[in-house]
Amino acid sequence: MKLITELPLRRIIPITIVLFALLMLVLAFGLIKPYLGQLLHQNMEDSLRYTLNRLQGTTEYMLGHGDLEGVKREVAASSAHREVKYLLVTDSRGQVIASSRIAQVGKSLNSLNLHFDPELIAQAISSRQPVYQHQGAGENILYGLMPCIYFDQSASLQDNWGLVLIELDLERSMAPLLHRLDRLFVWVALAVVLLATLAWVLIERAVSRRLLLITNTAAALASDELGQRTGLKGRDELSLIGQAIDKMAARLEQSRGQLLQANRQMENILRFIPSMVYIKDPKGVYRMVNERFIETLGKPDENGSTVFDLVPEPWAGEVAKRDREVMQTGKAMQFQANFPVKGEMHNWFMVKFPLMGEDGMPYALCTVATDVTERERHENLARIAQRIFEHSAEGIMITDAENRIMDVNQSLLDMTGYDREELLGQLPSIQKSEHQDAAFYAHMWQDIQHNGKWNGELWNRRADKTVYPVRLSISTILNRKGELDGYFGIFQDITEKKNAERNLHQLAYHDTLTGLYNRTEFMRRVSEALRRGKRYDEAFGLLFIDLDLFKEVNDSHGHAVGDQLLCQVAERLKGCLRESDTAFRLGGDEFTVLLPQLGEDDSLAAVADKLIDQLKTPFKVEGHDVRISSSIGIVSYPRDGEDQDTLVGHADAAMYFAKEQGRGRYAFFDPQINARNQRNMRIKVGLNDALERDELYLVYQPKVLSGGAVCGYEALMRWHSHELGLVSPAEFIPIAEASQALESMTVWLLHQVGRDLQKKPLKGLQVAINLSPRQFQSGSWVDALREVLEEYHLGPEQFCIEVTESALVESFNTTVAQLSEVQALGVEVAIDDFGTGYSSLEYLKRLPIDYLKIDRSFVRDIGTDADDRIIVQTIILLAHSLGLKVVAEGVETAEQAEFLGQQACDELQGYLFAPPRRLENLGDTAVKRQ
Repeated sequence: MKLITELPLRRIIPITIVLFALLMLVLAFGLIKPYLGQLLHQNMEDSLRYTLNRLQGTTEYMLGHGDLEGVKREVAASSAHREVKYLLVTDSRGQVIASSRIAQVGKSLNSLNLHFDPELIAQAISSRQPVYQHQGAGENILYGLMPCIYFDQSASLQDNWGLVLIELDLERSMAPLLHRLDRLFVWVALAVVLLATLAWVLIERAVSRRLLLITNTAAALASDELGQRTGLKGRDELSLIGQAIDKMAARLEQSRGQLLQANRQMENILRFIPSMVYIKDPKGVYRMVNERFIETLGKPDENGSTVFDLVPEPWAGEVAKRDREVMQTGKAMQFQANFPVKGEMHNWFMVKFPLMGEDGMPYALCTVATDVTERERHENLARIAQRIFEHSAEGIMITDAENRIMDVNQSLLDMTGYDREELLGQLPSIQKSEHQDAAFYAHMWQDIQHNGKWNGELWNRRADKTVYPVRLSISTILNRKGELDGYFGIFQDITEKKNAERNLHQLAYHDTLTGLYNRTEFMRRVSEALRRGKRYDEAFGLLFIDLDLFKEVNDSHGHAVGDQLLCQVAERLKGCLRESDTAFRLGGDEFTVLLPQLGEDDSLAAVADKLIDQLKTPFKVEGHDVRISSSIGIVSYPRDGEDQDTLVGHADAAMYFAKEQGRGRYAFFDPQINARNQRNMRIKVGLNDALERDELYLVYQPKVLSGGAVCGYEALMRWHSHELGLVSPAEFIPIAEASQALESMTVWLLHQVGRDLQKKPLKGLQVAINLSPRQFQSGSWVDALREVLEEYHLGPEQFCIEVTESALVESFNTTVAQLSEVQALGVEVAIDDFGTGYSSLEYLKRLPIDYLKIDRSFVRDIGTDADDRIIVQTIILLAHSLGLKVVAEGVETAEQAEFLGQQACDELQGYLFAPPRRLENLGDTAVKRQ
């Protein structure tokens, strides 16, 4: 039964038809056919009984009249039927007196090959009744024995009983009937199968297909595919059911659409409402929150968050208390509360109400919380704005969209001298002074219309007709629709400022120390000269002057002496110039001279020579004889440039070229100088990208002991630019020192050395690193070095910091402090290029150093120059006396190495042992053994 209920109806009906057809076939072949066969057999027995009865009567009659031939004829006639196999008549002794087969006449019955039971003879004679036997084994034979009276005069009547025996071949007689019966049942079976198939097809078309549509539609509806339809249109029951399902699906789809629309509307409301909306269960766990809630307090945990997880105490406890009150009373409540959000206190207007179930009891709590912090802040700002309007020191005027004055504050009344009643309803032009023309006001209103604001200076007129300068700021006022609602003007009386500007104007364009014109006036005069030159085709010259050795004067005698020296330089400059020429001080020790209507090189060179001669004459400053020189760069308009920046830049480049040529001289600008400057600019730009492009790399030159063993290396930076090719350190290092790239390059250098120290052959050895004097200005390299030691787990003894003497001279105290800090870490310090700078013994005594490096210029000629040998001997002796080690660099010959070894020089470095090579090219074979 369970199986039937689980099968689809559209499958049960065809299966039922098949089963019914099978049942009909079983009935036809299992019951009806055997029953018909039995009827045929019974009919044969009845026919046999009739034949026997007839033959009995006929035989007795004919034998009674002695007509044996008649009996034979009767037997022959009766055996003519095809189903009669044997027909014979015997006498009382069992002898055949008549037979369907003549050969059997006269033979004994027992001698014939008959297959019936012999006892049947006695049974038939004794019972005086016909006896039948059906022999079905092997052959389908029916035997019939009928006793008959045999009239024999010699025997008594009781013993004169003969037999009429007939053997019927049922197979022969019934075969045609059974064959027809089989054909009939075959046709019946075919008819049943055909009818079953026809019924299957009809049901499949009329029922199963519709049931399939109905079930598929029902399944689609169950899986929320509400657009599915059966499409049945008939009037039968299944079509009516399908139409009812279609109507129900249409209503469900419509209802779902309405629900989805309502849900989308609710989602949009919850998403865009500027308030937090959330629902809690009776335990205070958040069950639904909108996006505003998530943006404000964060997303509640999926396992269940309460207000205590999102809001700190004591504010969370206060909110929870209100929640319990609403749930207990079942009534809505509105109140104001405050609690912090992301570290800032916010004020909230909250509405809480319970959600009721069908039993009338609250099952959840809904809250709508609106942040009123901004609104209260705006209200507060409005009050503040009103206070500002009333008490501001600046005059404030408010007009409507037609520019009629609506309100003014007291400061404006005090500033203008008008009464409030005189101004209200008037146009602001009541203050117009006629100092500005109509074009000025047209431009002002154009800016206001396009930009919504304008500020500038103009002259206004007071009520007493006096004029005064004001700074005016005008802004448009827009309503909520973005439409113009009026104007807002702030007036500041700048009379005192203008007076101060007039007093400061002189100071603004003059150098306060020397009295010369300053950089601002210089740029203005050059611009004016350019405009005049372009208009009247006039040439002019420009000298860029830099004082040589001025820094040494400051360091030796102090800044006060340096300032007095600058004043005397300014006086000498003015004394060398014509009245039409102008001298300027740009700052520091840089001066310029503008020579109008003087563009010939000879004239410019003559002025430059005169200035150089004047400035190299000793100055007398506070009892000191101070000697300086000057380097001058010369440019001429229009040959060397046609704009301000180009002329000044070329003059500056020419000045530096003169300084490089030996100082105390001048130089005219030429394109070669410009080309060099352009290359320097390309190098400067390229350095900014060198690290990102992985263009920098390190080479290492070994330092060896006098015996030839490697004791350490010096790291040297190299740069192979993708654009410039291999750039010499002599080119890019000075440019890097003057740019922002130096610090990042130093950090990269320290980290790269730290990584390389973990690899062979550097592992366990010391690497020396050169630092630029500029690095000591910030001191950030110390932190970078400490970070490298920690990150790569290196010992401080594996680093040696090399500094030049110039770093000590430029900022001695700062340098000493930083070197002391790294030496305290265990890092060694060396003075590089010793002997080429100031070589102050006082510095050596105070400096935290471990090594002195003899400059290669002394090592180079020790084989031929006795003075160099004495200097080298003295440096080594001095260093050892101070407890310092000595490194000689630039060793290129065995003779140099031998001499340095004799002088007990601690370490040697130079091409004699190995050139600087990359890490992967270092090894035992990289150092030549001496």
